[in-house]
Amino acid sequence: MKLDYKTYCSKVRGCYLGKNIGGTLGAPFECFRGVYDIDFFMQDVSSPVPNDDVDLQLVWLSAIEHEGKNLDSHILAQYWENYISAEISEYGTGKNNYSVGIVPPLSGYMRNENRESNGAWIRTEIWACLCAGNPALAANYAYYDACVDHSGEGIYAAVFTAAVEAAAFFESDIYKLIEIGLSYVPENCGVRNAVEVVLKCYKDGGDWKTARKKLLIAQPSSFGEIGGEWKGVPSVPACEKCPVQKKDGDIPKARHGYDAPASIGIILIGWLYGGGEFGKSVCIATNCGEDTDCTAGTLGALLGIIGGEESIPEKWKKGCSEKIAVCTLRPDLLLNVPETVSALCERVVKQFPAVSFERCAFTENGFEVVAAGSFKYDENAFYPYQQENFKELLAESPSAARFHFPSLTVKLDYGETLVKIEEGVQKTLTVTLCNKLYLSQYLTVRVIGIPDEWNTVNGAVRAVGLEHWHGSKVSHTNSFELTFTPAMLKNYKYELILEISSNGRGEKCYVPVTLINGAC
Repeated sequence: MKLDYKTYCSKVRGCYLGKNIGGTLGAPFECFRGVYDIDFFMQDVSSPVPNDDVDLQLVWLSAIEHEGKNLDSHILAQYWENYISAEISEYGTGKNNYSVGIVPPLSGYMRNENRESNGAWIRTEIWACLCAGNPALAANYAYYDACVDHSGEGIYAAVFTAAVEAAAFFESDIYKLIEIGLSYVPENCGVRNAVEVVLKCYKDGGDWKTARKKLLIAQPSSFGEIGGEWKGVPSVPACEKCPVQKKDGDIPKARHGYDAPASIGIILIGWLYGGGEFGKSVCIATNCGEDTDCTAGTLGALLGIIGGEESIPEKWKKGCSEKIAVCTLRPDLLLNVPETVSALCERVVKQFPAVSFERCAFTENGFEVVAAGSFKYDENAFYPYQQENFKELLAESPSAARFHFPSLTVKLDYGETLVKIEEGVQKTLTVTLCNKLYLSQYLTVRVIGIPDEWNTVNGAVRAVGLEHWHGSKVSHTNSFELTFTPAMLKNYKYELILEISSNGRGEKCYVPVTLINGAC
């Protein structure tokens, strides 16, 4: 299957126009709980409405433009620290963790009450557009992205959304797309349960209000508890279409920050009950309340991908400004924020050949997008030189950080106590090295910076042998434990470095190890 250049460009424009329209539509109702009956914009939309859902993708676009396709969570975390000004919720926690040396995925997990909220799945369109027709690659990037400031359901929701959106460039059947997305998430998770609850209600003949209530009972969300029941806001006073709301005692109180599953369910409600009709669908998503700008914005993007720019009615396209106003960024010439949605789309399209060169066939009029052989998850579709099997990453503990180098991947697992150390308490780090070359390697691993007072088992230098990939299913990967007992702790933080060198090769790889003495 192939997409011609014109169709691909139309779908990218449909994606970001839909994102902008849905995000603008839902903006006044964000953080409130209620059931509404709106059918168009309720606020003044003559000026652009800032939206963090788009802001964050501008940072990732800049990272791609400057760093190329070999992005991972560490590169994205560096861009996050440089350009994200927001300090609230998971955004701030992830950045604060990273700034002290706690790397992804620990940065998205540690002390992060909002790690299963909505900040990651709302920014997946960039990966879908750059990996059109290749859901596995989109999901891989979505994992690297999400683990910077999320964990658990926050990552599952991002992986699900990215896979569905990437497949939607070629597939339009809602049930097939849902099945594709579910193939990328764990069997037992809140996102899957939310999808199943909504699907069952729809198939049983229940209306969207019933589906919403069953969803929020099965997967309670804290997002609508932030502002409480809708009473109106200055930009949109309560009226007949969005009246003052009363508390629904049947909906249980949620664990704070647990928002992603219900939000994915609300997107599905809008999609199913709106019948794929753009305006009706994004309005139903907004009418469900909770994180309205995100649910309506992502659904608008998805429908824009499926139908292209031409599928979005003119009244919606003309209904709000195409200019981009940012609210969570520290822009400069390197970030180079696009001024309009059109400018953003043009830059995204230019990066497709760089990210998806294996799926790009150049023609006289641009290029064609070539779909992957299978859209569903396939464990045999991952190669060391191409991408990691992110489903294995999802199954790993958040205590395990991965570092990618041209010749090998290094996994550093801090164990159950994460980065914490205590006086006189033995600490064990597990280091796993995976050979990415079709060459055997003997590695020397040296621990730099370990205090003399610490008792280190087996010393600070060791050799590790790795076979090449060809003909080797196991021995291309090898592990060892680095065990020590901290003593005479005087500092709050200790920074070690694993220096990894391959005998007979000039390349050296450096892996930072941050250890915290205190309550972390």
